[in-house]
Amino acid sequence: VSRATLPCRRARQRLDAGTFGTMGVGVGFAIAAGLLEEGSGRRVLCVQGDSAFGFSGMEVETACRFSLPIIFVVVNNNGIYSGLSADDWDSIVTQSSEHAALSIPPTALLPSARYEKVMQAYGGLGFLAKTPAEMSAALQRAMLETKRPSLIHALIDPMAQRRPQEHFWLTRSQL
Repeated sequence: VSRATLPCRRARQRLDAGTFGTMGVGVGFAIAAGLLEEGSGRRVLCVQGDSAFGFSGMEVETACRFSLPIIFVVVNNNGIYSGLSADDWDSIVTQSSEHAALSIPPTALLPSARYEKVMQAYGGLGFLAKTPAEMSAALQRAMLETKRPSLIHALIDPMAQRRPQEHFWLTRSQL
């Protein structure tokens, strides 16, 4: 998804999971890049979804421990592919006769998660962005911080759809 929305036109400036959509590798990639960029004055930008962040997000402690120049952006739609709004979550939990674990879809993540507070707990900067203006302000502030990592928790509509993508080399046979 990031390849379609954040184009990179310079060689050796992007690490991503490739076309197979492997989730959870972004934090580790960012830490490796941060170690290489340390002292250069350049920042590393790690953009990933809330589900991907869930796989290895606690590694932001490593970024804080070594004061790496990383800005993490967690784009949160409350789930894998799509999630539930806080109202829908509460409705299911309060109105279901079953345990929440049996009622909540397995792809839905907790709407009240506060990923920026994980970064703050380790001494980094954490921002919550609910609007484009808040996102812009958080990104500007994070770019100014050169002594510690930052995390911007960007909330989006849980039902937001991905931009359609077609990977010709994966989906169609050349035989």
